[in-house]
Amino acid sequence: MQGLIKKVNLRDQVYEYIKAGILSQEFKRGENINLDVLSRKLGVSNTPIRESINLLVKEGLIEYRQNNGFFVISPDRETVNEILQVVFFMVVAAYRFCFRNGFMDSVLPKMEERLQKQRELLEKGDVLGYNETTYLFERCIIEGVGNKMLVSEYDGKQALLGFISTYYSDNDLAELKKVFTQHEEILNLMKQQKLEEAVLKMREHYYKKQIK
Repeated sequence: MQGLIKKVNLRDQVYEYIKAGILSQEFKRGENINLDVLSRKLGVSNTPIRESINLLVKEGLIEYRQNNGFFVISPDRETVNEILQVVFFMVVAAYRFCFRNGFMDSVLPKMEERLQKQRELLEKGDVLGYNETTYLFERCIIEGVGNKMLVSEYDGKQALLGFISTYYSDNDLAELKKVFTQHEEILNLMKQQKLEEAVLKMREHYYKKQIK
C-alpha cells in the first residue's frame, strides 16, 4: 500500500501532518494519538512518528500520560486564559517599547503586509492557513524590539496560540473574521499614534478570546 507521506524528511512531514490535524480538529481535543494506527495510515515506521510527537509535546500540543500514551491537549479554561494573558503582556510591553523609541515606522509596514496576507486567506476561506498566520501580526511588534530571545519566547507560544484559536472559534469563519477586524482596528490606532487606545483595543482583542 502506498503511504500518504513521501519518504523524504519523514519526521518533518509527519510533524506537519499531525500538527495540521490538531489545528483543523481532525484530531480532537483529548484524543489519543495511536502510533501504530498512524504508522499504518501514513505508510511509515514508528520512528519518525515518535520523533514528531515528541516535538509536539515540547510545543505543548500533545501531552504524554504515563501508562496511557499520547493525547492531544485539552486545556481547561484557566490554562487557556493564562496563556492569552501572558502573550498579551508580551505584546503590549513590546509595543510600548517600540512606540517610545521611535521603532514603529519600521514595524507598521510589516504589520500592514501581514494583515493583507490574513485578508487573502480569509477571502479564500483558508481557515487553517489563517490560524497559522494570525500570530505573525503581533510578531511584527515583538520583532521590532530587536531582542532575539524575546522573539524566541514568543515563537514558543505560536503552536499554542493556533490551538487556542481553534478552541474558542471552533474554526468558524465568521468568528475568525471578527479577529481580523480587531487587527485592523489595532493597526489603525497605531498608525494614528494613539498609544493607550491601541493598548485598550489589544486588551479587548485578547480578553474576548478568553474562555468563559
